[in-house]
Amino acid sequence: MTKGGDSVARVLAENDVSETYVLLGNQTVDIADGLFERDIDVVTARHEYNAAVMADTYGRLTGSPGVAITVAGPGATNALTGVAQAYTAASPMVLVSAVLPEDAPTESLHGVDDPYFVQKAFEPATKWSTQVHDPERVPAALNRAFDVATTGRPGPVFVGIDEEILMEAVDIPESAFEWTHISETPPSAEAVVDALEPIERAEKRVLYPGKGVLRAFATDELVAVADALDCPVVCPRHYPDSFPNDHEAFAGTVGMSDHPAAVAALSEAEAVLSVGVRPSSHEAAVLDDRTPDDVDIVYFDSGAVEFPQSDAAAFVNGDLSAVLGAAADVLSETAGATDPDYRATVRAEAERVTEEVDAYLEAVRDQTPIHPLVIMAELRDVADDDVIITGDAGAAGGAWPNDAFEYRATNSFQHSRLYDSMGFPVPAGNAAKLVEPDRQVVNLIGDGGFLMCNMELATAVATETDAVTVVMNDAKYGMIWNYQRSDGHAEIATDIPTTDIAAMAESFGVRGVAVEHPDEVRPALESALEADEHVVLDVRTDPAAEYVSRKIW
Repeated sequence: MTKGGDSVARVLAENDVSETYVLLGNQTVDIADGLFERDIDVVTARHEYNAAVMADTYGRLTGSPGVAITVAGPGATNALTGVAQAYTAASPMVLVSAVLPEDAPTESLHGVDDPYFVQKAFEPATKWSTQVHDPERVPAALNRAFDVATTGRPGPVFVGIDEEILMEAVDIPESAFEWTHISETPPSAEAVVDALEPIERAEKRVLYPGKGVLRAFATDELVAVADALDCPVVCPRHYPDSFPNDHEAFAGTVGMSDHPAAVAALSEAEAVLSVGVRPSSHEAAVLDDRTPDDVDIVYFDSGAVEFPQSDAAAFVNGDLSAVLGAAADVLSETAGATDPDYRATVRAEAERVTEEVDAYLEAVRDQTPIHPLVIMAELRDVADDDVIITGDAGAAGGAWPNDAFEYRATNSFQHSRLYDSMGFPVPAGNAAKLVEPDRQVVNLIGDGGFLMCNMELATAVATETDAVTVVMNDAKYGMIWNYQRSDGHAEIATDIPTTDIAAMAESFGVRGVAVEHPDEVRPALESALEADEHVVLDVRTDPAAEYVSRKIW
């Protein structure tokens, strides 16, 4: 006989889990005991959504599933938003939760009438959602969860385990723990060669890399393909870090707000190589909308073939690192030449936008309240090339870092889009610092989002992590307020009482710094990045500041 909770910890250890993100209850303390005995870190979040965000961030940065653990009922459903977010981000994740027994009475503690309510709730937002009511199935369900989370297109998995199994001694035979994990077969070289034919013959072509490249950790292979094609590279709007922004081929992003250089590239393209973009996704629909009707689009993706949002000249599905490596080998010999006039036109548009952004910055540099563009410019100047930025829904963590920050390292922008929940950056930054303790981590968030996740400053103190949180404090839900103003709506329900964010931070035991004048921004950032503790910068910003994408693009 063994404790059911300990059996969960054993399987997690056998899958090389090094840390978990939890908010414990009496149903899950035996799991925590087993993790502790196996030297696996048990990191306490202050809300189950935040535990899921931390697990999501771990998956994005490592490629291995992040693990969150919750209690039944509200513990699980509180985490659902974070799990849905991991699904849209193609992030490998395993959520382990207690669930009620199959014969639980209606309206039991942590339950509703249907004992399978939680499993059903997670089905649309996961690659696999299951409940286990037989102790012998616990190891197989958890081992399968790790396979499902990491094969094909990565994503989250929900495993609900009967609370009676977790809390009692159960009989699980040793044979139940035996498991052979799935290994994927790379696509054939011939399939890659055949698919590339439309790209090779096109003189006006574009490379369109999405988040799948990040999840495959295939940046080197992608850059080799870009160099061989010598063509513009356009990224989906929400993944500007899919390609190094300081590479001469980078032509901006499309989706919601389109960079003029990206528009110039796609509007004249004869062929597009789409890499790591799900063919049925919004990002594929954007590509279809921005390209000519007769364009040839070739998809390289890791998931199953899906009905595409555009006509497709070819599909290759499989491990993107292997696919891109094979493509780079082929294209280095056969790529042909990109039309130099086409390439020069795209580059000229990129340079024009850069000059106009610089002029915009100079025009607002001394403005009070502080213009967010000043924060973006100073942050890029003082931060390391590989700084990890976490971003939120809204302007502070979304529009501004999308419009006005140069991502020199790929997989360095961790944000809540496309699910787009608020309150993501602080828990994400905590996890990023635990995974990458030697890298700078900066959380960009508005005052509205910060008020949804400020409790995770307690986690920053407990874990002794030294991220920097920049709060753009404008006393507004700024993105919606600006929409109300521009579209003639009543300006209601978008005010936030003026909050002393710096004092709030100090109450948690982290350093809080008020920044009220533009000339304070750079030294405040420099000091915060050099600190060996979490620092919150309370920056008083202008809620009416016009986004770069509206002012210039």
